[in-house]
Amino acid sequence: MNQYLFPSSESIVLSLCKEIEYIKTRSKNINSSLKTCHNKNLSKRLRLELDKLNKNRLKILTISQTMIKRNSQNLSFEFLLEITRRGNSFRQI
Repeated sequence: MNQYLFPSSESIVLSLCKEIEYIKTRSKNINSSLKTCHNKNLSKRLRLELDKLNKNRLKILTISQTMIKRNSQNLSFEFLLEITRRGNSFRQI
């Protein structure tokens, strides 16, 4: 039975890692845009998107912590947790 669970968990971890990378990249782009933006409406939309991205990152952090608690021997779960934690917050500085 474990042979069927492992490929699924790898797939989940890969998808979440890709999502974290997207969040990181998009957040950097938004922060860069906010520095030069002079339009209040656009700035507001960008900040809202940044908040949404950060909430998604926190959800992934919770998921990865839960995965670690359930199977602490899996290195892919530990990797996911590490890359999720590295971007403490992608909010504007």
